[in-house]
Amino acid sequence: MGTWIWIWICICGGFLSPKWKWFRWPERLVIFTFGLVFSKGLMTLVLQNLSSFLTDSLNLKLKEAITIVNLQEGLRNMLQICVALCIDAYLGYRWMLILSSLLYSAGLFLLALSVPGGERCPSNCFKELKHTSFWEGLTLVIVGGAAQVIPLYALSFEQTRVAKIPEDYEPARVQVGCFRFRVKIGGWRNFLQKVIRWLLFLFLITGALTSVYGFFFYYDKWQQHFFQSAVAIIIGLLWFLCGFPFYGPRRLQRSPLSIMLHTLIAAWQKRHLKYQINLDEEDQNHSLTDHLELLNSAAVKESPADDNLRRRWRLCTVTEVEQTKLLLDIIPMSATFIVYGMVKSLGNTFFIEQADRMHGSISVVVLQLIQFISKSAVNEGYKMVFEKRIQRIKRRYSDGVKIGIGMLTSILCCAVASQVESKRLKALKKKGLLDNPEAEAPMSAYWLLLQFIFLGAMEGLAGDGIVNFFGHYAPDSRRYAPVFTSSLTGFGTILSIGFIAIIDYYIRFRYKESWIGESVNESRLDLIYRAYVMLAVLNCFIYAYVASSYSYDNIIGRPENEQEIPVLEVKQQQEEEKAAGDPQNKQEQEEYQLQRMSVR
Repeated sequence: MGTWIWIWICICGGFLSPKWKWFRWPERLVIFTFGLVFSKGLMTLVLQNLSSFLTDSLNLKLKEAITIVNLQEGLRNMLQICVALCIDAYLGYRWMLILSSLLYSAGLFLLALSVPGGERCPSNCFKELKHTSFWEGLTLVIVGGAAQVIPLYALSFEQTRVAKIPEDYEPARVQVGCFRFRVKIGGWRNFLQKVIRWLLFLFLITGALTSVYGFFFYYDKWQQHFFQSAVAIIIGLLWFLCGFPFYGPRRLQRSPLSIMLHTLIAAWQKRHLKYQINLDEEDQNHSLTDHLELLNSAAVKESPADDNLRRRWRLCTVTEVEQTKLLLDIIPMSATFIVYGMVKSLGNTFFIEQADRMHGSISVVVLQLIQFISKSAVNEGYKMVFEKRIQRIKRRYSDGVKIGIGMLTSILCCAVASQVESKRLKALKKKGLLDNPEAEAPMSAYWLLLQFIFLGAMEGLAGDGIVNFFGHYAPDSRRYAPVFTSSLTGFGTILSIGFIAIIDYYIRFRYKESWIGESVNESRLDLIYRAYVMLAVLNCFIYAYVASSYSYDNIIGRPENEQEIPVLEVKQQQEEEKAAGDPQNKQEQEEYQLQRMSVR
């Protein structure tokens, strides 16, 4: 064990050594996030299978377990907008990562303490949960999980992104030890960026495989799962703190959401003014569009002598007004993405409960792995087969087509799930086991394979398409595209709670029965899936209408192009002199040193 520690210290020392000039500072500092990236992979299956912990260990009713799971997942995604605002305005990435890791690990410790001493509660434990640390732990997990996603990604994977290499860039000399090479900097940077990303993915996959191993052999040991995840986060945080002194100064900046709020308030306060006059001096060379012209008054300067208008939220620049218009334009399209989050929530709730009550040697973990493989395969297959052809014909419609196909896949997912559940209930009824909440249907869990594949395909198409849509049409897309996507998905997850409650209330009032019983065997999930099918079909028609009327001409960024061809930022230490000089001076003339870049 000591040998491996010394090897790890040597590798880290090599990364941080000034002699390793071909690695920039952000790339060297990525190694301090390896521990937290590993813990992120370790947490993959813990929260995805939380419904099994609630129904099996705590013996909660199906409705109670589904509500808790959807609530924690939805809030964890929705709070990312608040986290992004807090990062930009106050804390920065490093302090937010430290705070979120502490909250996350504390919440997992409290959840571990709330696990019953035996295998499971003898009866429903919902009322007894207030006497345990469950609710406190769940709250900390929600807040810590929401706050960790953005800074961890920004300080790990995001640090390997650099600007696109200029076309006229010439090869340069790079010294590695006592050897010098004449290389194309773009290709050299591309290779080094891949090395860093490979290491990050290696730690992420290692953590995920460790989680898979734990759930495959110790599925019901929830106290052990919570404790292991909490310890992994603490160890990763301690390793991250070792590199804290090497980071640059904290950078704070304005977010597009605060700019939008500033613009709306300024436009409302000056709604009686005409924007054609008295523009701010720095905006004289810019023009305001006629679209949403009510907002143009925010750029009107009431009194040229007053320099405190901006601080009083009464003056905006033309650029800020136009960014606000772009955000307001994507609201109708964004509203159609909510149903995607509602359908996605089925994968962590009803799908898992189905798998737990079916006979067969296949585990829920295997089905979730197949779902992830389907997501990746469909996404890459679409890029290779359809995306380039659509871009050649009508490039601006590529994101919309991808999202539309993903929404059609959500219909197939719910329809297949309804048919499989109907078959499972018939098998239970044939054996007289419908009233037994612990009974397993005499049919293989392999029947669930198709609905998990469609669920992964929906995430690969619609989920990735939504991220690309925000990346192309939202201001500051590089930072906020994943945040907007997660927030809409979380809102859809929470909305599914209300959707199921409305269905249950209507059925109770109309037919004097309930589609959601105390267990999955006593419920009618097949009819609930059919309700989701109708909802998905209706949303597809609405999306088709909104997408066809949306203007795709305002593409403001394509962030995926920035990461394909990285560039090495170098500067020559001295210019070459015409006259011959000192040999040592000549050697210094040929050296290239890396520019130290600020890391948030």
